[in-house]
Amino acid sequence: MTINILCIVTSPNDETRARKLTFGMSANVTYCNVDKSVSRYHSILEVWKVLNSQKWDLVYLEGTGLAGGVNVIRSHFGWKQRYIVSSGDPISGYFEVTAGLPLAFISGLYERLLYSTCSGFIGWTPYLTGMALKLGARRAVTIASVDLERFHPYEAIDRESARSRFGIKPGQLVLGVVGSLNWRKQSSYCYGLELIASLKLISRQDVTVLIVGDGSGLKLLQNLVPDNLRSKVIFTGKLGAGDVVASINAMDIGFVTQFPNNLGNYRLTTKLPEYLACGVPVAMTPVPGFFDFAAPAGWALPPGLPTSELFHNKCARWITKLSRDDINAKASRAREIAIKHFDDEIACQKFHDFTTFILSDEEIIST
Repeated sequence: MTINILCIVTSPNDETRARKLTFGMSANVTYCNVDKSVSRYHSILEVWKVLNSQKWDLVYLEGTGLAGGVNVIRSHFGWKQRYIVSSGDPISGYFEVTAGLPLAFISGLYERLLYSTCSGFIGWTPYLTGMALKLGARRAVTIASVDLERFHPYEAIDRESARSRFGIKPGQLVLGVVGSLNWRKQSSYCYGLELIASLKLISRQDVTVLIVGDGSGLKLLQNLVPDNLRSKVIFTGKLGAGDVVASINAMDIGFVTQFPNNLGNYRLTTKLPEYLACGVPVAMTPVPGFFDFAAPAGWALPPGLPTSELFHNKCARWITKLSRDDINAKASRAREIAIKHFDDEIACQKFHDFTTFILSDEEIIST
């Protein structure tokens, strides 16, 4: 019997993950990408047309955007459609941080309804998985992965070539970050701000900051760099997939900075496994994900807000004392940790096993 699965991708950034996890399945998989160029109302209608076009054995929702979530909830109440949800962020926590408590409360109701009516939940971290179970998900699994072939360590000569390509002088200690540089008005922050603020306080002269990405915060970050440091802060703008790998390999340390709140404490950004897979050690906020996944190949950043002067001063003192031996020792562990925790082949097998169980008509429980 042919199994028909509909995969709804609510964010363009998640399409690669969705296609990777469903690759090789013994099923007909139809992909539906939410169109971000139209209004939310029209995107909901477009997804509904696809969802309502035939009988689906399972719907796989990658991301928790309304265009997908509203429709799978509607299908559940309409004809008991089975669906699974995959998410890398707590919904209410995200809106609490980015929009405030009133919207966080409303999104929390949506989050509870989405999880309590799903057949299964896939969390990018075990903390999200536990949260989903508490909110009513019947079953859950943790799946975080990285493409270990695409993200890989360069040989020494190729690392130097990558550095030269981005205008980094030989012998520099390169501190970097990759991500969406979206400015958050509520916290007056975006990725990279802590690197620029700390650089102003560092006494050593061999430090270069590499900021990879684009967004509303790019110009703001550029304006924060004083004239005397402009040669030491390199902005790449948006890069293609291959260039992102090169930029990570140009770094000595990759930064994974989060706010210790109801968003940062639960998430695990895609940057972490990508840095580690490229053999780059990390400097990371001491959220649970650091101790579970990164500690042997990284340093815990100071606790507290990455916008605070105290945080920047502590970072500057730590960077000033960093030795090459310490960096090399951490770097030697990075790739093995990525393989241990984020092997995409293992992730795919977990996804296939989980969906096979969800699809089974009869549940067998071992005692």
